[in-house]
Amino acid sequence: MSDGYSPLVIDSTFLADSKKSIKERIIPWEGLARSGVVSEDDANHIKLLEKQSQQNQITSVKNQLDTYSKVLLNVLNRVDKDDVLKNVLTLINDLLLDLPEFLDAVLKLSSVDKSLPYAPFLNHLDNKDDLIKSLSLYNLEILLAKAKSVEDDEVLIKIFSVLSNIIGGSDSNYQFIGLQILQDLLIVKPFKTIYQNHNLVANFKPINNLITKLASNSNATGLQLSYNILLVAWILSFSAPINKALIHNFPQLAGSLLTIAKDSIKLKIVRVAVAILKNFVDITTSPQEQFKVIKLLLFHGALNTVNILKERKFASNGSDEELSNDLSYLSESLNEIVTSKLTSFDEYLTELENPKLISYASPTHKSSEFWLENSGKFKDSNFKLVRRIFEILIQNSNDNSTVNVILLNDLQFLIKNLGQDLITFINTEKGGQYKLLIMSFLENSQGNNELKYEALKTIQLLVGHNF
Repeated sequence: MSDGYSPLVIDSTFLADSKKSIKERIIPWEGLARSGVVSEDDANHIKLLEKQSQQNQITSVKNQLDTYSKVLLNVLNRVDKDDVLKNVLTLINDLLLDLPEFLDAVLKLSSVDKSLPYAPFLNHLDNKDDLIKSLSLYNLEILLAKAKSVEDDEVLIKIFSVLSNIIGGSDSNYQFIGLQILQDLLIVKPFKTIYQNHNLVANFKPINNLITKLASNSNATGLQLSYNILLVAWILSFSAPINKALIHNFPQLAGSLLTIAKDSIKLKIVRVAVAILKNFVDITTSPQEQFKVIKLLLFHGALNTVNILKERKFASNGSDEELSNDLSYLSESLNEIVTSKLTSFDEYLTELENPKLISYASPTHKSSEFWLENSGKFKDSNFKLVRRIFEILIQNSNDNSTVNVILLNDLQFLIKNLGQDLITFINTEKGGQYKLLIMSFLENSQGNNELKYEALKTIQLLVGHNF
């Protein structure tokens, strides 16, 4: 195309076969015109196209660009029968892909009506038929990627939401289509900004779930689908604010990517997983944020994984320069922190920052030496870290959670080491709510005897009965 734009050609045998099947069905345009669903002129224009070969269709539309751009979007606005919708959406899709002038003509309709050209497609994104949704999304993506801007953010907010639902669905054919559409939209910087600023966490959640699934079973999804899942995360990882949000809201993501990089036998999967991790470390909002990211990676055993990968053939012999460079960067960054800054206290802070990671797998929780050495830090800033512990307990107060068991055990170490200062703080802070919260675990432990026992031990320490 003269302006260098080439529309996305989705790699999907399923979609190609579906479109072929749709084009073979006969649509009763005369009947639709008689019943007033479409005008007689619109029906005749489409009937004329359907009798022609694809090449002749292109010639006919090219000769009447204004007419056909209006006719097809007008019909799309008026029909509601699924088989007719699929037919019109497929015809539009072929023309958008094969005829640059038609794509330009459709975009120019915005000068006639500000709701055009997107509204007729957006109206069908709530259809229960995933093929209608996918064809509508595909056509919208081609138009938006050519325009590279949108006057109303709500257009993209709606598209990203529907894509998220498709990617989070159970049909891998539609997931594959949805991921490719999402990738192509996210490459456009203004669109990526809209994705970042509206429902980022909710929209990324199904992608994170797929990455988690891939980490637990490398054969859970096909190779190409797995690659496309990771490719979305890689495209997003070139934004520091997005990285901060993803790391904060999905702390297990780093561990999943390390597992995928270590376990995959496919080089392109290893390469993209490592590239995401490299961006997480390299592209951050501040040095403090970078330190948090590195602590998180170290928590997930990143140094060991990186060392294993560096010794593999593709890295050790330099045959894959980009991967070798990314691994070297990660190795240097991680080692610098390990040798100069990291302490067991940092490991504990990482868990407080990311409560989903709190686990007895970290030796800090049961180490008397750790608590003897670090308890004094919990008095800083008017017991800021103790407040954080209670924030997490409150967030998990309705869950039968091991996290609560561990944090109550931590509080016992703190009470023993800090004594009356901490006891007074817990008993009086927020009108005694912290103490009442611990007492509530005695009654609301939902059959978790371990939680009940730790709550009882904590209360006894607070009232002066030492163990």
